[in-house]
Amino acid sequence: MRTSSKKGKLALVAGEGDLPLVILKNLVASGETPVVYAIRPDWQDIEAYGVSVIPVKEINLVKIFGSLVFRRIKRLLLAGYVSKTVIYDDSADSEIKGIVAGLDDRNDHALLGAVIDRVEKLGISVLGYDSILPDMIAPEGRIAGPEPSSSDLVDVDYGRAVLGRLLPLSFGQSLVVCRRSVVAVEAMEGTDETVKRAGDISGAGVLVKGMRADQDRRYDIPVVGTKTLDSMSESGLSCLAVEAGNVLIMDREKLSEAASRLGISVIGVASCPSS
Repeated sequence: MRTSSKKGKLALVAGEGDLPLVILKNLVASGETPVVYAIRPDWQDIEAYGVSVIPVKEINLVKIFGSLVFRRIKRLLLAGYVSKTVIYDDSADSEIKGIVAGLDDRNDHALLGAVIDRVEKLGISVLGYDSILPDMIAPEGRIAGPEPSSSDLVDVDYGRAVLGRLLPLSFGQSLVVCRRSVVAVEAMEGTDETVKRAGDISGAGVLVKGMRADQDRRYDIPVVGTKTLDSMSESGLSCLAVEAGNVLIMDREKLSEAASRLGISVIGVASCPSS
């Protein structure tokens, strides 16, 4: 694995989930020692990698940007889940309020893009992590588990068509379809909560996950893993279809084992047709 050429000090903003830890492990293995801004409750786990850890208990961009400049950070990686509910917080700092006020559209694509623009104005380059983890990018075809049923494939095709219309609007990164009917669409709550909601409604179906065509690949590439399959199993879903080339698969070996054990088909499909 190769990171981009070493031009200045590196920092990793680590949100929740396993992805930041996998990225950190690969960075350390390549000789990088990033400063980690941990926006996650289990930040102590990061200390095991022998890097500097800065726990972030509340999202305050004034403080974070100031720290990046003070530490002379020149390269930045962003990974993991960070709640967007901060935009509704009246106590948000001036940077957040300024960014939000300047946006006509406050979806994930616009919010993250505005934050990236602000970071780059500080003279910091934001790096992509899909190049750090090329083996994790979903291929096309069967990935794990049993072959999908014909009815599941019909629902997958239906879901792809719907996603093709929703993704340009920057919501609906994933949705659940059952018998050619949309059961649940993902918004700010995340994939697992969407799957849980679908289970309460239909108790069956497929999960289709994709990425907006013009999404900046330096951040927010969709991720699936064993936790996704566990949620699907609890909700009665039988097939996970992800856009090949546009979704990262966490720990392929563990996912394959879980898919076989739970009887869930995992497949990579062509990009969703755009409206």
